[in-house]
Amino acid sequence: MKRYFLFLFITLFTVTSLQSCKDDDKETDNEYQNWQTRNEAFFASINTTATKEISKAKAQYGDDWKDHCEWRAYQSYSLSLGATSNTKEDSVYVKIIKSGNGSGCPLSTDSVRAFYAGRLMPSDSYADGFLFDHSGQSNIIENIFNHEISKPASFLVFTTTRGFATALQHMHIGDRWRVYIPSKLGYDKTAKDGIPAYSTLVFDIELVQYA
Repeated sequence: MKRYFLFLFITLFTVTSLQSCKDDDKETDNEYQNWQTRNEAFFASINTTATKEISKAKAQYGDDWKDHCEWRAYQSYSLSLGATSNTKEDSVYVKIIKSGNGSGCPLSTDSVRAFYAGRLMPSDSYADGFLFDHSGQSNIIENIFNHEISKPASFLVFTTTRGFATALQHMHIGDRWRVYIPSKLGYDKTAKDGIPAYSTLVFDIELVQYA
């Protein structure tokens, strides 16, 4: 009799575990369902917002528009300055969180020290976007960028994705930006370290030093 109840318990536990795994798989499937299409729509909305705000500032303030607009658009550094065939997917869009006062910007061959946090686009499970990478030990955004308790990461500009490298080459020391990178300038069709293929990458970056 004891063996019967033990067998029944093991059977029920196994079925429940399998069902739980299936439910988890369903949640994962739903999380990334139509991922490419959703990411393209998300990035298009960022492009629309940034373009509209930049155009409005230019119309109202002329050459001084940058003093009155928190948005920027930068063409991928891998394209020539005279390129005319680039689309919105060949540029990164930036929302300025804080402006620094450093002079000059890093080159692609420079080494930089920076705080950063990388997220995916917002989803049902992650309202602010899944945090897939960051500098420092803490995964709390406020701590990541806290100079008193966190240390910036050090790396070469050209070792990052084209989108990340493009943003860095326009930053001044002390700048903290939110950078929207299209999948084309990120990992494109390749899934990498918890990042699904075709993902828009959203990075908060603060440049501390470069050389």
